[in-house]
Amino acid sequence: MTQDVATPNAAYMAMARDWALIHDLLGGTRAMRAAGETWLPREPRESLEAYRIRLSRSVLFNGLGRCVQTLTGKPFGKPVTLSDDADPRIRALIGDVDRSGRNLTVFARDVLAAALTDGLTHVLVDHPIGESGANLAEERARGDRPYLVHIQAQDLIGWRHGEAGLDRVRIRERVIEPDGPWGDRIVDQIRVLHPGGYEVWRESGAGTNDGTVAADKATDKVWRRVREGRSSLPTIPLVTIHAERRGFMTARAPLMDLAWLNLAHWQSASDQRHILHVARVPILFAKNLKAGDGGVEIGPNRMIIGEGEGADLRFVEHSGAAIAAGRQDLVDLEDRMAVMGLDLLSHRQGQATATQRMIDAERTDSALAAIVRGLEDGLSSALGLAARWLDLPPEAAGKVSVHQDFGLGRRDADEIDLLLKARLAGEIDRPTFLAEIRRRGVLAEEAME
Repeated sequence: MTQDVATPNAAYMAMARDWALIHDLLGGTRAMRAAGETWLPREPRESLEAYRIRLSRSVLFNGLGRCVQTLTGKPFGKPVTLSDDADPRIRALIGDVDRSGRNLTVFARDVLAAALTDGLTHVLVDHPIGESGANLAEERARGDRPYLVHIQAQDLIGWRHGEAGLDRVRIRERVIEPDGPWGDRIVDQIRVLHPGGYEVWRESGAGTNDGTVAADKATDKVWRRVREGRSSLPTIPLVTIHAERRGFMTARAPLMDLAWLNLAHWQSASDQRHILHVARVPILFAKNLKAGDGGVEIGPNRMIIGEGEGADLRFVEHSGAAIAAGRQDLVDLEDRMAVMGLDLLSHRQGQATATQRMIDAERTDSALAAIVRGLEDGLSSALGLAARWLDLPPEAAGKVSVHQDFGLGRRDADEIDLLLKARLAGEIDRPTFLAEIRRRGVLAEEAME
């Protein structure tokens, strides 16, 4: 494989295998249909035309998306806050923390959703490119300030770790530039960050800002450095937030098992839609009929003549047994997905004394709470880097606090497990099951309708 600045590293590629399914599911029915045979295989000897018709009837039940929505809503019932010792200049940033209108609470929620989706996500502390030779007072007079940039895991394609820490990262970007008097064009580029500086690389012919002549489109793609600059920070201003860490800047998506279950539902739902179509269109069976030159006409005011005692004309219909079994499979999968996020909300007590269990019951120590604590630390570190841009000590950023009183107690978790078993055994109906798990806070009121 050709190696260039846009080539992802091996650790990225290992994680990307899981991201492909997760992001297609989160993209909804349109994305799953576009993926085609990747997630909905074609049956042996099924024609391409028949497959495309079956695919066009398939509709996704997005259990994964609903779970992400429910989990990310738990910590943000209250706004994100900064500790009292935060410098006023840092407080001035959090109302529009990314220079696109998002306050710190909204920004934090999006970061948490990405961490739950991909297993990790990143926050870059950036700063407008100042004029050469300008000092801090001049930058402040122009209104320049640091801001946070959310870098999705699938966009950070490469990194290297040296003795002093992170010494290089490569970020895939897509920028919109004017194209003529009215149009726009999308340009792909790679931003390379290293301690104290950065570089921007683009493919030849993609357009540059330094007058470089574009390469021939018929040749292989060539990436060229089109811009570089210096940073006043001696480190790379990037913070990585993990949901399920597996190593340095690597992680496993915590909802991967739910994603596989959702894929099973997508495939089963496609089969169910197909068999319903087959069952709704009966086949006309004829035996020993007398047909004229024009064939047999079917309809009112028509006479059909048979030949011999074995003559027969009737519709052959599906018995419907497989339809009921398919429907039950879909319902069972939906019920399992409804509580799949339980593991992230449940208290994790392990082996403990009775006294310890009583203490643990009063505090939140679920997996989701642990992820939220990592989010707090990551955002606090990012604001600390912003403080350094403002020539403040990192501790001037204070401490970010996110609401964490949302975990399920062990008793509720055990009860929900029993409810799911009772539902799958047919001992309780689905409305009762959903009402009970909503009452315990696993589902939002609007979910699973």
